[in-house]
Amino acid sequence: MNKRIVILFSLVAVLPLVGLGCKGPSKEEVSATKPVTLEYWTVFDDVDALQAQIEKYKADRPYLTINLKQLTAAELYPRLLEALASDHGPDIISIRNRWLHFYQPKLAAMPPSVSDAIVRTEKTALGTNTTVNTAILNLPTAIQIDKEFVQAVKNDVVIDNKVYGMPLSLENMALFYNKDLLDKAGVAEPPKNWEDFQVAVKKLTKFDKKTGKILQAGAALGTGNNIPGFEDLIYTLFKQSNIPFVNKNGFATFQNPVGNDPAPTIAVMNFYTDFANPTRDTYTWNEDMGNALDQFVNGSLAFFFGYSYHYPVIKARAPQLNVAILPMLQLNPEQPINVANYWVQTVLDKSKNKNEAWGLLNFLAHSKATKDYLDQSGRPSALRTYIAGQLDNTELYPFVSQVLISDSWYKGKDYDTTVKALGDMAHEWLLPPPQEGRQLEWHQEVLNRAAAKFNQTQ
Repeated sequence: MNKRIVILFSLVAVLPLVGLGCKGPSKEEVSATKPVTLEYWTVFDDVDALQAQIEKYKADRPYLTINLKQLTAAELYPRLLEALASDHGPDIISIRNRWLHFYQPKLAAMPPSVSDAIVRTEKTALGTNTTVNTAILNLPTAIQIDKEFVQAVKNDVVIDNKVYGMPLSLENMALFYNKDLLDKAGVAEPPKNWEDFQVAVKKLTKFDKKTGKILQAGAALGTGNNIPGFEDLIYTLFKQSNIPFVNKNGFATFQNPVGNDPAPTIAVMNFYTDFANPTRDTYTWNEDMGNALDQFVNGSLAFFFGYSYHYPVIKARAPQLNVAILPMLQLNPEQPINVANYWVQTVLDKSKNKNEAWGLLNFLAHSKATKDYLDQSGRPSALRTYIAGQLDNTELYPFVSQVLISDSWYKGKDYDTTVKALGDMAHEWLLPPPQEGRQLEWHQEVLNRAAAKFNQTQ
């Protein structure tokens, strides 16, 4: 009798552990819980915060193995090509919103739905009991993306009415400043507009009296080679000046005179480059200076235009720095302009596990887990429903307050070439014209040359 009891107990204890129960697993349960490994390559996301949400997802899906790998932006594409060539590519990759059209041929469009299986194990008096609950989960449609995410997201991820990914957060540009440097220069209040900014920059710029070398820069503006995100600054200045930078198809229009008048375009480029022009009273920066972020971190730069992801970098590298952040300066506060710069989570077309990959991304980017990620990472929300709750965060406010008006301007297939073209435009703008007295013609040639290179990437 005792022997029978022991054998019976062993069977009762073992079978539920593998989800059999008394009846054994159904074909659907076996199929839904087959082991799957997802490879997830991410760039610049807060890996700790992302991993925390992945662990929550896996807790209900023990059949999933998810390997999260962080790469730099520079190594992503060459590593991806190498992996795809050997059929060992990742299932999920993070792509900058401005690279989406370039990567699109390698991406899978989001399906209408995915199948999901949640595995729950409970302790009982006789051992454990495991249940498998399967479901079909509807994924966001293009209409839902438009409704639930900020406008920039729909304009980027929806191509030919198909959704190619979702972001975990959304970045835009704000103005960082060194409070101690402003106090020492007698700038009692940070600038409220571009005119105040120019005045402050003049007070903050310090030169070596003998050599004329800039010892302390008021701001990093005017060049392209040493200012992270300079192309967004140029775009923002054009847009704030009501000068179309690109048309609806993504082709450059900044080279075109406004109503046959080149003056507005010339004025925008002069405003930007005057900060790097030694003949102007706003001169504060040049191409021979170091990277703007490095200069800000070491305390030799007062104003730095950056994104929210720069803040933890600055605090980690210079915890002693007395930093504050302002929303982007505006020409017309009634029509605020900013630019969206963020990463989209996408699924590769070659993935053999698209169902599980999209299920994970739906959890990360379109659920309560998204808020948990945002809270831990300190990033601005791309989902409208979480924006209001972030406005009380002092560090996030300058960015969150602008996500609804941030837009994207590049839809081509070679963003790096475009950035170089705009950098060359800023450099050439500061050069004297080849023929004396032909400055207007020279500037138009500079604009046309940059626009032509830009449009070749479309």
